[in-house]
Amino acid sequence: MKSILSLKGLIRSSAIFIFLSLILLPFLGRTQINHPLTAPVLKELYHFNFEAADSLINQLDSANNAVQFNFLKTHYYRWYYLPIHQADEEVLKVYQSYLSAQNSNLPEQQATYIRLNNALLQAEFHYNQANYYKSFQYGSAVYEVVRNYLDVPPKELEIQFLAALYHYYYQYYVNENAVFGAVMWFFKTGDKPTGLQWLKEVAMSENIVATEALIYLSHIYLRLENQADTAYAYASSLHQVYPENLKFYELQIETALATKQLDSNINQLIEKLMESEQVYFQKYGKCYEALAQVQKEGSSVAENIKAVKAAISFIADNGGGNHLLSLLN
Repeated sequence: MKSILSLKGLIRSSAIFIFLSLILLPFLGRTQINHPLTAPVLKELYHFNFEAADSLINQLDSANNAVQFNFLKTHYYRWYYLPIHQADEEVLKVYQSYLSAQNSNLPEQQATYIRLNNALLQAEFHYNQANYYKSFQYGSAVYEVVRNYLDVPPKELEIQFLAALYHYYYQYYVNENAVFGAVMWFFKTGDKPTGLQWLKEVAMSENIVATEALIYLSHIYLRLENQADTAYAYASSLHQVYPENLKFYELQIETALATKQLDSNINQLIEKLMESEQVYFQKYGKCYEALAQVQKEGSSVAENIKAVKAAISFIADNGGGNHLLSLLN
């Protein structure tokens, strides 16, 4: 199929893939479906209560409620096996089997949510498998939906969330990267203030997707808008609601480091990361421990260098981590 695509089609498809991978894949906004178990299961996952989440999912009849069952199992796997793309082959095989499940008998609105959710996760999966062509195929499907909801806030908060990300990151990448901006004429124009406002509206809602909005607002204000105090407020809200979520510790700790608000509570979060059975979280813990050491009043240059070198060595010996290494360098 690649060979029969026109040059224009290839460029456009590639641009869609690049744009959506930059915007949606790092954190992956997850659209929800309107089912009574969706919010309870996702809340348990956000609380890192995996046994409770699995118990709720197993209440569903996997044959008669295949769509909901596979949808929730997909998200269970994504949270339980963080980061999912580094899971072993057998886990990835099961994950892909849930992800591939489709059901064409849903009402139109729910089918839209399912398609968006499936397309985003498929794009992420194939991107991490280095199957870039399939990835931007799925990314194109997301763009074709989102592009129709950019003028006024969509009624569905899940769609508003994705449209908000589009608005913000469109203008961000156009402003930050002249080369990238050269291909943006393929896309509808986005607006950063609109994106931030829509994200804030979603974050203030009772919808489960409000959690995802808080994640993005923390990230955006910390790393892109350079407003660490604002990022700290959003990260603190996230941590307050889900105090056992190790993934959310990252934003709480990094915003605390950026605002120099280290205290015993933050140090406890760092210790919990280091005590995790998952190397993924241990690496973050070692990184933050070193950064906290550098900020520690009265610490010597020799102590700081030793802590940073130890953290870099640990991260390098356990699969690396570009973001963590950038914080330490």
